[in-house]
Amino acid sequence: MRNQLLDAVKAVSAYFVVLLHIRFPGRTGEVINVLARFAVPFFFMVSGYFCYNVHGKSLSRLPGKIKHVLFLTVLSYPFYILWQCVQRSIEGKDLSAWLGKLTEGEHIKEFFLYNNSSPVKWHLWFLPALLYCYLLFAVAEKLRIHKIAYVLIPVLLAGHFWMEEACAFTGNSYETMEFRNYLYTGFPFFMTGHLIHRYEGVLREKLSGVYLTAGILCGALLSVAEYFRFGILELFVGSVILSVSVFLGAVLQGSREAGRLTEFFGEIGGKYAFFIYLFHLAVADVVKDLAVFFGVNGSAAYGWLRPVLVCVLTTFLAMGISALRPVHLRKNVV
Repeated sequence: MRNQLLDAVKAVSAYFVVLLHIRFPGRTGEVINVLARFAVPFFFMVSGYFCYNVHGKSLSRLPGKIKHVLFLTVLSYPFYILWQCVQRSIEGKDLSAWLGKLTEGEHIKEFFLYNNSSPVKWHLWFLPALLYCYLLFAVAEKLRIHKIAYVLIPVLLAGHFWMEEACAFTGNSYETMEFRNYLYTGFPFFMTGHLIHRYEGVLREKLSGVYLTAGILCGALLSVAEYFRFGILELFVGSVILSVSVFLGAVLQGSREAGRLTEFFGEIGGKYAFFIYLFHLAVADVVKDLAVFFGVNGSAAYGWLRPVLVCVLTTFLAMGISALRPVHLRKNVV
């Protein structure tokens, strides 16, 4: 039986991914962006959670998961390369220079080493990062070194924060791709999801809704406090607390009877979350082009409506695409 609450939170998290890239105006938009930083770690935890199997069949199911993510990666990148060609032609930008940069050896190296997808569309880094997480997990599963992988969770997260936050004190500087990748962002949360599934029974007994609510509030407040200290970051310490608390709440409280709102968002999260993630930037480009065409792109109303329009239109697009897909391809990667 599906956990409708978990599916509902997947839908909410997918919309927060949209708000990471399509911001509301001003300080309000920045604070929402800060709070939305929990969403990507949440999706890595979902993937790790469903890799745990009490009957020891995780390894036998991994090839199917890897092939599915590889297929989606191979499908997504050509789509956005073609999309960028169209967009750059519309905007009168130099297409040949961009294509040349795309095929440079340095970019190809950064893609394979760091999952850097910025020259195409920056949000696509998630797919190769998830693919690498599955491959690393396959090694851990094959060698039976789960405990070592669990120990690496705080070590890798510490490496992430050392490069992103501690550099404000050390004076060192790191490229975003050096810590926002499969190793320092993806795998720690992936294994956190796996760890939560392993000890789900114990956690269900120990953690009440009060503790989970407190974790969500503390994570949100700490994220905002870090923002006022450091500015916008890829990940905050508060984001870790917030994402883990939200995920635990969805998993541990999911056995309750679902209300209509949970069922509504559960339907979206269960079927369309991946396509909301994948296509929201394409939809955002169309909305922006139409706003420029009609001359409303500079209005305050457009600034506030644009994120909402992108969320709504992307949902309808996802529904249409999902209905057209063959049945065997309707598995949702997130």
